[in-house]
Amino acid sequence: MALKLLANNNAKSVLASGISASATVITVSSGTGALFPQPVSGQSYFKLTIVDAATKLITEIMHVTSVSGDVMTVQRGQEGTTARVWSTNDIVANMLTAGSFLSCLQI
Repeated sequence: MALKLLANNNAKSVLASGISASATVITVSSGTGALFPQPVSGQSYFKLTIVDAATKLITEIMHVTSVSGDVMTVQRGQEGTTARVWSTNDIVANMLTAGSFLSCLQI
């Protein structure tokens, strides 16, 4: 069975601390984890896009499979993007992606 894709309107924050290209856990700004969908492991997930705060030109799409407070478990480099190093205060948002749209079309 396919995982259910979740979404929330206008869910955005910033990274509370930088992450390496191999990190599978990220922390968002204090108190903002509640703005995002709350996936159930093995049943649902949501898309998270990280955008560099400096230029707003570099992005990475992730799948978030778990949220606990402000800590999220992620699958990196989705939809053809590449896992990379991210810095404190880089932007994170639950955005509509091409993959999200295609998932809706298949239903």
